[in-house]
Amino acid sequence: MSEEPLEMIEKYLERVRIYLPVDSQDTLTEIRTHLIEEAQSLGQGKITRGSVMLAIERFGDPKEAANAYAGTGKKVGIIPAEYVLPAGRMAMALVALVIAFGIGAYFVWVSLSLWGFPTIENWPFNIPVMIVFWVGLGVLVIGVLSFLDKYKAPTEKTVLEGVLGAGSGVFTPKSRTDAAGDIVFGLVFAVILLLPQIQLCFIPAFLPVVGVMAFLMAVGAAKGYLFFKAGENNANLLFEAVLSAAWIVACMVLVTTGWPIVYVWNNTNGVWSLFYLPDLYGDISFLPLLFNGVWTFIIFIVAVTNSWQLVISGMKIPMYMKAGKGWWWQGTWGSGLHSGWKKWSRRLFGRQSDDSAPKQSS
Repeated sequence: MSEEPLEMIEKYLERVRIYLPVDSQDTLTEIRTHLIEEAQSLGQGKITRGSVMLAIERFGDPKEAANAYAGTGKKVGIIPAEYVLPAGRMAMALVALVIAFGIGAYFVWVSLSLWGFPTIENWPFNIPVMIVFWVGLGVLVIGVLSFLDKYKAPTEKTVLEGVLGAGSGVFTPKSRTDAAGDIVFGLVFAVILLLPQIQLCFIPAFLPVVGVMAFLMAVGAAKGYLFFKAGENNANLLFEAVLSAAWIVACMVLVTTGWPIVYVWNNTNGVWSLFYLPDLYGDISFLPLLFNGVWTFIIFIVAVTNSWQLVISGMKIPMYMKAGKGWWWQGTWGSGLHSGWKKWSRRLFGRQSDDSAPKQSS
C-alpha cells in the first residue's frame, strides 16, 4: 500500500530527528512547514506523493537538513560530525542498558544465593568490561553500516538510521498515553494492595513492605499526572529519578522475602474461603521453586525498568540544563503507542493528534 504524502513527510522528519539535539520540536516544526510549502509549490498548490518526494530530494540527506536548521555539523575529534549526536545517544543508551541489566542481575544473584545456588563472585567488576565491549562494537557497526548505506536515495531510510534511531528514541519524551497508564496502574494497584482481603493472602514477612509498595505506586500515579499535565521537564525527570531509586531500594527488601503469597481465595459452592497454598507442595514438589522463580523474575523486571528510568533521567537532566531549560517549563510529549489514532486523526481532521503536537516551552 502506497504511503500518504503527509506520512512520507513524517517519516523523513523522524530520520532528521535522529541527528538533532534533545527537545528539538521547534526545529522539526519549522522543517515540516518548509517541506509542506515546498511540496505545495512543486505540486502547483497540491500535495501529492510525487511533489513530496521531490521536496524531500531537494532537502537532501537528513544529516544535511539537521545541520542546515540546527547547526549540528561541528567536528568533534575523529567522529564524523553528522554522527556525533546520534552516536553519543546510542552510547549512552548502551551504558544505561548495561547498568540497568547489571542491577537486575544483582537481584537475581541475591535471590539465587538465598536458595543455595552457586553464583558469580566477580559480578560487579564485569560491568565496565561490558560497557567498553558494547560501545566499541557499536562504533564498528556504525562504520560498516555507513559504508553499506552510501548509495541510498535521500527519500529512502538507511539501515544506519534505523540503528541510530533506537538510541535517539530512548531520549524522546514520555507520551501522554504512557503517563495516563502510569496514573491508572499506580492508583489501581495501590488500592488493591491496601485491601484487607488481599493482605490476608501474604506471608507475615511481606506485610510490612505492602504499605511501602502501595505508597510508591500512589507516588507513581502522581508522577504520571505531572507528566500528563506538564510534559517532560527537569523537575518531573528528577521526581521520576528519585522514585526509581526508591523502587530499587525497595527491591533490596523484596528479594529477601521470597514468594509472598501463602493463601489464595477459593469459591466452593458459592462460599469464599482461603486456601493454604503450601498444601499443594507435597503433591507438586517443584511449586516452591517455580513460585520463587516467578518472584525473582518480577523483582528483576522492576529493578531493570527503574534502573533504566533512573539512568536515562540522569542523562536527560544535564542535556536540558546545557540547553538552558532550567527546571520547570511546559514540556512536550512523545508519540506513544497510538500511531493508528494519529493516522486516522489526520484523515478525519487534517492535523496531528494533540499528543504529538509541539508545544512552546515557557
